Amino acid sequence: MIIKAPAKINLYLEIINKREDGYHNLESIMHTVSLCDTLEFELSDNIELFCSDKDLPTDKTNLVYKTAAKLKEKYNIKKGIKINLTKNIPMGAGLGGGSSDAAATITALNKIWKINAPKEELEQFAATIGADVPFFLTGGTAKISGIGNIVEKIHCTNKYFFILVKPSFGVSTVYAYSKIKFPLTNQRKINKITQVLKNNAFSKEDFRNLVFNRFEEFVFDEYQEISTIKNILQNLGCVSLMSGSGATVFGLVANQEELNSVFDKLQQYNWNIWAVSSFEVYNNSVHLEVQ
Repeated sequence: MIIKAPAKINLYLEIINKREDGYHNLESIMHTVSLCDTLEFELSDNIELFCSDKDLPTDKTNLVYKTAAKLKEKYNIKKGIKINLTKNIPMGAGLGGGSSDAAATITALNKIWKINAPKEELEQFAATIGADVPFFLTGGTAKISGIGNIVEKIHCTNKYFFILVKPSFGVSTVYAYSKIKFPLTNQRKINKITQVLKNNAFSKEDFRNLVFNRFEEFVFDEYQEISTIKNILQNLGCVSLMSGSGATVFGLVANQEELNSVFDKLQQYNWNIWAVSSFEVYNNSVHLEVQ
């Protein structure tokens, strides 16, 4: 089986409060895009993981390996799996690459190992792997709450186009959360942006007034280059926002023509740049080959 694991961006991200268990409750809107890792699965006697990025571990400290091992234990599976992971989504980028890979692993092994668990059960398991993992089982566009474990699908048929720009460094999620200072004044825009997405009416002004990421005020002070990227994208006419806890900034554009134009103008900078569009997890873009 071959499956693509897409990156996500956050069109909205607000921190609600800190819980007694140390986690944070949040409100977010996530949207999967066409920058994808690829995972290939083949039945084996043991769990084996191979990765194109030699800087990533391939033992139980890797989220993909950990997911396979926990799934095997939970459902008392006797077989193993050989996984080849081709990484395209960078680490420390706020794009959810590790969580997406974990969700792809759950989806694939549920079929290959013939677990055939219902989606609700898989979502509960996914939450034990990581906060963003349940979202990637749904993908597309969704409203996220709790610690990331409550996922409400937003039925949005518009195709959006984005420039993703990442500087040479990443931002630690642990670091970003450590910098949050309470109390915060909730922006309370999530219902408005949800309605805009549901209406499928594209207006840059709507998005410009509604996109929001609370982490920007805590991350920009330490990483000014991320703020610079956002300003450059805005000057090029994009609706721009940092994704997750950074370091990637996205620029929303109106169409493919504008996407190509902005992409060309950014080539003068020494950044990682991707031109992407919306990606639905459960459509023909997902390449499932059961052999």
